[in-house]
Amino acid sequence: MYRQLIIAAAELEFARSGFEKTKVADIARTADVSVDTVYKNFGGKNDIWEALNRQRMDGFIAAGERATYGLTSPLERLLCLARAQVMFFAEHPNFLELHIREGWSWATAGLELWRGGQRDAWRTGLGIVTRLAEDAIAAGEIITLRPNVVAGLAVSALQVWLTDWVNSGSDRPAQEVADDLVAHLQRALATAGALPSGRAEATASPHGAN
Repeated sequence: MYRQLIIAAAELEFARSGFEKTKVADIARTADVSVDTVYKNFGGKNDIWEALNRQRMDGFIAAGERATYGLTSPLERLLCLARAQVMFFAEHPNFLELHIREGWSWATAGLELWRGGQRDAWRTGLGIVTRLAEDAIAAGEIITLRPNVVAGLAVSALQVWLTDWVNSGSDRPAQEVADDLVAHLQRALATAGALPSGRAEATASPHGAN
């Protein structure tokens, strides 16, 4: 019970102030528990950070798996994955805010600036996108680029679109952000005719894709 309360409070504080400036006392105050209670449940701020990122990134990856389940086209899976990633971050705005506040490049998860399990989780996510890119290139659905480059472009675009959305004060529905991102990736990466009309409709948002 206390663990989840503390994790939620930490997510809010990390979003407000960043990891370095957040103190355990801040987390305790937001969670409305004592500092002693925090330390009974976690070894410290790093431990809370690890638990938060593990929980959220497990959900992030699971959301992508649900979105792509049963799809056979690698490109369609890649585009649906991008849409699911936008919607996941939109559903967890504090997690999105803390990633933007930290100022890291999401496409370079090998950098040592990333902390512990967060770095490992993003490496896992990049690996998933890279494998989808490999399959899409082999199927002739994506222009010939190195799969790592395709993955980097896709994840960088995700960061750019979401950062712009947050900086705008979330001035439009997240679904529209997802529509724009998917349309951009399709224009940038897909080979001519890679998405027949039926697949394009399946990949598009029910709100109307570009």
